[in-house]
Amino acid sequence: MQVNYGPYNIRIHELDNKLSVQITSNLGKVHIKDTEKHEQNFPNEICFKIESSSNKPTPVGLKRYSFGDYTFILGINYCGELCLFHSVKLYVSQKLIDNIDTLTLSFLSEPKA
Repeated sequence: MQVNYGPYNIRIHELDNKLSVQITSNLGKVHIKDTEKHEQNFPNEICFKIESSSNKPTPVGLKRYSFGDYTFILGINYCGELCLFHSVKLYVSQKLIDNIDTLTLSFLSEPKA
């Protein structure tokens, strides 16, 4: 499923009780902001920023999205960053799939072999 939110394109895919989320934009490459360099306002906030874009996206109010058992909230702040807020009960991992920063949200930790 694909959702357009401001200049951001959000691809959501649910598989094996996990939700994968990829954020892209026509304005440039999108990266997850480094949490060590970025002071987070909420413990369950993940921000995405468009790399080297001269056009800063306009702020957009919060909107809730639900996909099966998974729910998250999106908003664009005054810096033009897309902020994703997820439940504190979810495990979140970050990967690089097809050269795109990808989040994987799951209720269970990785299964033990």
